[in-house]
Amino acid sequence: AAGAALATIGAGRAITGLVRVGKEIESLQIRFKILFGSAEEGGKAFDNMAKFASKVPFSLAEIQRGSGSLAVVSDDADHLAKLMEITGNVASITGLSFQATSEQIQRSFAGGIASADMFREKGVRQMLGFKMGATVSIEETAVAFEKVFGKGGKFGNATDELAKTLTGTVSMIGDKFFNFQRAVGEGFFDVLK
Repeated sequence: AAGAALATIGAGRAITGLVRVGKEIESLQIRFKILFGSAEEGGKAFDNMAKFASKVPFSLAEIQRGSGSLAVVSDDADHLAKLMEITGNVASITGLSFQATSEQIQRSFAGGIASADMFREKGVRQMLGFKMGATVSIEETAVAFEKVFGKGGKFGNATDELAKTLTGTVSMIGDKFFNFQRAVGEGFFDVLK
């Protein structure tokens, strides 16, 4: 009887996990579809996000929470993928969460680097090469982030280095389990709805 009860509890948790993952995925896909103007571009953005999560030290759930902020200042799914890489590098250097870094990058790209209070405290303005009190345009801010934190930049491989740590490995294992739940739950979630 105890074994049957434990099996029932385990099955209940598995189903609850599948439903939770299905709800998260569906919600984010709808947001991407609306922000990028088509289901195809929204799906591409989601696939890019899942691919990014599988190789970085941030959980897919954390990346999902931050990607909405980045999507607002992205032109398309490919631009969002580039911004996720930059965000990962900034988060790795500053120690901020991926979500907080995403919000600060969104502020920087929408209102200039002066709008990002947390970045001021972490020295990101100085890393970008901006002087205190200098007026910097939104375009200059975006170019500086790409140059310093993008591929080939001074801090362009910070996420890769952090991914090699134990924290990064554990995060990637969790993301693989999430992707497993996603794959198993795709048919199940549609039937449940």
